[in-house]
Formats: sequence, C-alpha cells, structure tokens
Amino acid sequence: MPSFLAAMKWPNSWTRTSMLRRMRVSMTIMAGNFKAKPHKIQKFSSSGPGGGADRLKFWRISLRISAQPAREESMRGKESLFNIAEQILRAVKADGAEVLIFAEDSYLTRYANSEIHQNMAISNVNVGVRVRLGKKTGIAWTNRDDRDSLLDIVRTAETLASQMPEDPDLPELFSRVELGEVEGAFVESTANLTPAERARTVSRVIEILRPFKAFGVYSSGISEIVYLNTSGSRCYHRVTDVHLSVNAMGEGGSGWAQISSRDASSIDPEDVARRARRKAELSVNPIDVEPGEYTVILEELAFSTLLAFMGFMGFSAKSYQEGRSFLLGRLDEKVFSENLTIYDDPLDVRGFPVGFDFEGVPKKKLVLVDKGVAKNLVYDLKTAAKDGKESTGHALMPFRSFPYPGHMVVKPGSTSIDEIIRSTERGILVTRFHYTNVIEPRAFVLTGMTRDGTFLIEDGTLVKGVKNLRFTDSMIDALSSVMAISEDLSLVSDTSWYGHRFPKGFLVPSVKLERFNFTGKTEF
Repeated sequence: MPSFLAAMKWPNSWTRTSMLRRMRVSMTIMAGNFKAKPHKIQKFSSSGPGGGADRLKFWRISLRISAQPAREESMRGKESLFNIAEQILRAVKADGAEVLIFAEDSYLTRYANSEIHQNMAISNVNVGVRVRLGKKTGIAWTNRDDRDSLLDIVRTAETLASQMPEDPDLPELFSRVELGEVEGAFVESTANLTPAERARTVSRVIEILRPFKAFGVYSSGISEIVYLNTSGSRCYHRVTDVHLSVNAMGEGGSGWAQISSRDASSIDPEDVARRARRKAELSVNPIDVEPGEYTVILEELAFSTLLAFMGFMGFSAKSYQEGRSFLLGRLDEKVFSENLTIYDDPLDVRGFPVGFDFEGVPKKKLVLVDKGVAKNLVYDLKTAAKDGKESTGHALMPFRSFPYPGHMVVKPGSTSIDEIIRSTERGILVTRFHYTNVIEPRAFVLTGMTRDGTFLIEDGTLVKGVKNLRFTDSMIDALSSVMAISEDLSLVSDTSWYGHRFPKGFLVPSVKLERFNFTGKTEF
C-alpha cells in the first residue's frame, strides 16, 4: 500500500484490505517520475442491491501529481520481436505454425466535466501461435515473453490441436514473403509525445469550450506487428497513431468533433474544439421535427458508420459465403448512386498504412464500388480457398476467418461542405450516429440515433438544432440517392478501443442524400 494511504485514518470497521476494495481512486499513471500526495478526500454513498442496509460508503481521493515530462522508450524493435517468434517456431513439433505478435505502447488522457480525470500508459506484448496437425488447429496466447511462457503456449496450442475436429476448409499457409514497414507509417513526433504535452492540449480545449463542459480523450500510441510462419514468411510493421475527441456539453446543447492522424504535429486542438463548440452553441434549446423522409447531409463521422457496416455486411467474403451479404447476386451490378466510388487502400499514407494482413499476405488497393457498381469482395486465405480465389490481404481478426476492408477511401467530390449546405433548400445535417444496429442484413437495413449535433437546414442555412432522431432505412436506397460529395476527406478512426492497439480508419467526405428515413424522435 502506498505510504500516504497507510497513514490515513480510515473508519474503524474497515481493514486496510477492505478499504482497498471500497475506495475509488482518481490518480495519474504515466510514464515518468512522480511525486504524489493526497489533495482532496470526499466521502460518498451509493445504494447496494439490497437498499438501505446495503448502502456502500466509499472515498474518492484526488491526487496532485508532479511528473517529469519524459516518455519512457519501450518500443521493442524488429529484431527483438523476430527473436521471440523464432523461439516459438523452433519449439513447434506440429506440421506447421504461425506466430502473430502485437507490441504496443499506448497512452491516454481522458477528461470529463472540464477536468482531466485519467492518465494512463500501457506497454504490452501479446504473442499468439496457431499450430497445425493435419487439418486440425490449436491457438494459444500469452503476454509474457520469457522462454518458459513461450514454450508453454506452444505446448498448449499443440494439445488443443490434437483434440480439435478437422477443418476441411483449412487453407495452406502463405509462403515465403518478407515484408517490412510502409514508409511514413511511423512518425517520431507522435512516438515522442509526452503526458505534459497531452495535458497542455487538453487544457487548451477546455479553455476554448467554456462555459460548456468538455469531455473527450487524447490518445496516442506506437504499434508493432510481427507475423512469421513455418513456410518462410517474415513480416514486420510499425505505425504511430494519435486521436483527439472533443464533446462540448451544456445548456441543453451538445457538439462533437474529433481528429485522427499518424502525426501528432498535425493535430490542431483549437480547430477541433471550436468545431465542437459551434455545434454545441447551435444545438442549445433544440426544436422538434417530425419523423419522415428528409434530404440529409451526413458529415464524415455519420457517413463512416454506414461504411463500417457496409464492409462486413456487404464486402466481406465471409458474409457473402454465408448468404448474409446484401451483395448476393449483385456483383458487377449497379447497387448505389453512380456518384459513389469506394476502394480499400491499406497503403495510403493519409490513413494508417500497413503492408500485410494477419496471415502475412501482402496488401494492395482494391476497388469495391466503381460509380455505384459493386466490383469486388475482400478475402482472407480461408474464404479465398473456398471460392477458388486468391486472398486479397484482408485477414483482420487474429487467427479467425472474417475478412474486412479496414482502410476504405471514398472518392471525393468537387464542392465544399459549405456549398453543399447552401445548395440545400430544406434538410437535416447529421454530425454522427449512436447505437447503430442491423435490422435486415440482406436488405442492408440499419437503425440508429443521431447524436451531438443534428441541425435543421432551411434556405441553405443551418438554422437550429433539432432533438435527436431515430433512423431506420435501407442503406441501399439511401446511398442510391447521393446528390453531392464534399471535396475534403477526413481520416475517421476509433479514438479509443479495447484489445490490441491496431489503428485503422477510413478516408471519408461528407455526403448529401436526397432521401433518408427518420422513424422516431427523442425528447433531447
């Protein structure tokens, strides 16, 4: 127990062990050297499952922490990670094996109610092995890299493989390819971003948003990925990523803006904060509009949600082979507006480029939609073998078969978002969607809610925020009515996530749709 906690006077009925279970601690955990002392102690109560008798008392402890701004360097490097993978392959007694390693240094500053309430740093290595015994496979993972732990996952995977049923669709390993980093994927300024720099950025955001409350995250990281197999493939990738999200809330209004990049020096926090604030100001005291069919302008965040569902509901060969894809019987046919062209380009340095997938297959640009015509599915090794095709390099899930286009790019238009708004006599602008779900996959019907900036357009002007609306519509119908596409593309990515840090994102414009169906409304 830290000395300052041991020295505190706790209620007589609490042991130090029970105290640790009952308290919530708001503290800073960052790379660097600290000095910490209690700043403020508050006592709270909350009802337990049994009501009054079970009311739980806890303490919140705020710490003032002084930290040196230096970031500890913990990136492993290609040779170190190759050495781990080679130790595993040398220990394998099975017919074949693959090793996949995710090494990450992740840093996050989270803020709420205009205060930083969480800083964290994670340095981790996840090592996975998939072994083959004929047509049987076994998989095991560890996040320890000592020799005994590496040998243990080999033994575990081989034991599991011996007990598994045969997989008649198990493909051959992709063989003898050596792939390295994509030039420009790793940016030194992002790798060297310090906690103090993140705190200063968040401070600027908070000041710009006043009197609105500021919520959001500022996250950065370094990811290294290694793939080796017994057929001679050796692949290494290194990429940096940084993300800032800003949610301005207050007086009944809410506005959202975010930015993602490989390069921390390209992040303009003042611009992101001002965009969020403008939306919050305009959405104060929102008005009711009746559900129905509207002309809509979907900004890049809202449009990217539709693209994400399009990727796995339509273009994944897995969905197609299982009969769930809305593209069944429609390949090489016009499905969307002729104004819409979409391709997947994992090598585009405007996004988060990567040269190979999680099966060691080289990645390349692939057209998905050409002037509204559906052109290609995306494949991993297993789905490709089933269709007599070659993998397109889209194995995304580690050691699982579900190919997915994670680097979609929409061909931009030739007009600005301001001009698109001015050209709209009456419509609704949507900043982003929330809780979007599938209703009918074969018809590409989705439902979801608008959030953090939904506005009525009249005579080419944003006139007022409107209360959030529920949409339920076929995206085939909606995206067949594309009237205009903006000239600027934004990199849209998750700003925080669980599991392995593996940045991916879409390059997306805003889009104007002639028809979009809202089916319900809210009170906020």
